[in-house]
Amino acid sequence: MSQPLPRSSLPPWDDPLFEAVVAAAVNGVMAIDDRGLISVFSTACESMFQYRRDEVLGHGIAMLLAAPFREEYDARLVQFQDTGKANATGTGRELTGRRKDGSEFPVFLSVGEGVHDSRRMFVVVVQDLTGLQLERAIHAEQRSFLAAIVDSANDAIMSKTLDGMITSWNRAAETLFGYSATEMIGTPIIRLFPPDLIGEEAGIMKRVRAGEAIEHYETVRLRKDGKPIDVSVTVSPIRDSAGVVIGASKTVRDITEKKLAGARMQALSAELSHVARVNEMGQVSAAIAHELNQPLTAVLNYTNVAKRLIDSTDPAAKAKAYEAVVKAGEQALRAGHIIQRLRDFVEKRDSKRTFEDINAVTEDALALGLIGTRADAIKMTLVLASGLEPVLIDKVEIQQVLVNLLRNAADAMAQSERRELTVTTAPVNGTWVQVSVKDTGSGVSEELAERLFRPFVTTKAGGMGIGLAISRSIIEAHGGRLTMVPNPSGGTVFQFILPATKRMVD
Repeated sequence: MSQPLPRSSLPPWDDPLFEAVVAAAVNGVMAIDDRGLISVFSTACESMFQYRRDEVLGHGIAMLLAAPFREEYDARLVQFQDTGKANATGTGRELTGRRKDGSEFPVFLSVGEGVHDSRRMFVVVVQDLTGLQLERAIHAEQRSFLAAIVDSANDAIMSKTLDGMITSWNRAAETLFGYSATEMIGTPIIRLFPPDLIGEEAGIMKRVRAGEAIEHYETVRLRKDGKPIDVSVTVSPIRDSAGVVIGASKTVRDITEKKLAGARMQALSAELSHVARVNEMGQVSAAIAHELNQPLTAVLNYTNVAKRLIDSTDPAAKAKAYEAVVKAGEQALRAGHIIQRLRDFVEKRDSKRTFEDINAVTEDALALGLIGTRADAIKMTLVLASGLEPVLIDKVEIQQVLVNLLRNAADAMAQSERRELTVTTAPVNGTWVQVSVKDTGSGVSEELAERLFRPFVTTKAGGMGIGLAISRSIIEAHGGRLTMVPNPSGGTVFQFILPATKRMVD
């Protein structure tokens, strides 16, 4: 190390403004003369390197550097003294500093060149990188931790550029799709799309570029073996430090089993609903036969009258015979309508929703629901609101609910002195349509009311206890709600609401 110069021979850095700037600087500031000796050593440098100023001034900067940077500095100093060229000026670099106690720490040195009293001088700004390196280490650890989480996640997680090229691919993605990360990174994401769904990608990326996230989007993707799988996809934009969208992260969950389970539950529900309808009709089979017997008997009577009139010599007999045949035909049509209505109600069929007038659906249900209930002994009141919006429903399913409610009401009034049944339709808040079935029966106890809509809860001796449970599930599947409240004048009121739908006119 070079010997320190006497203080009297040091350059006169006595400008008050310069001294104030150096003293106040957060980063360390040193001045080095053309012999490589320190002539200025700021307060920040003293704190950083733990040397007092008088211990450093007149010495070479190498004393503040750890090996091998000390040797490198000495070599550059020799080169400068031989050639006069300082190739380190105007640059900055990271290296390791050395404190007075021998401990080492990361620093960033930037060197600038100037002239003082006709001599070349070098100003060195020193920045302590200890905090920055710690932050870098923490960030690296966090990135490693997050990467481990992503890689061990149960859902397939991947990232892609804005032009759809895959940039990351976790182990769950390998398991789900059968492709390794090596096979997928750098390839287009549409590799996973069925041919008829490739158009989805443009719509997805348009929303991502706009900064929009897409959550739980259900679609279909292809495995490596070509097998299609049902998936739920969540896509989120990836932003840089300035907030600009630079890519997208995608989480993919296999919902094949969920779809299959849902289909199985739907099939079971449809089967149970069908059984309930058959059970309802089984309970009134004798009444149905009676209902059909009336028009069939009328057909027989009218045809017998027509036969006699045809054999008659009365000039007016021909016209009367024609009239009898017409009436016989009308009664045959009546019987046919009854049979068709029952067939539609009982048959096992796929659910089909259409726009319907709830008033017409209610009237049709009344014709079925009161068969065999001694309807002649019931005072029936039908109040249908006008101007109701149509409802998008499965007509037979909603009729099933109404038939169940009507028959329950009739049974509840079987022993009542006052047998009044009121069926009403009404709008609710402009967005719903309500149907109410009000009876004057024996009512429902509080204990039973709490369990009334549960499966296999019934007050009927031969009942299955599934009618109300199925009715509620049907209404809820239509986006509505089925409830029961006491009738203030005695009995109960069952009512359900369905969403009203304004038809779109093309």
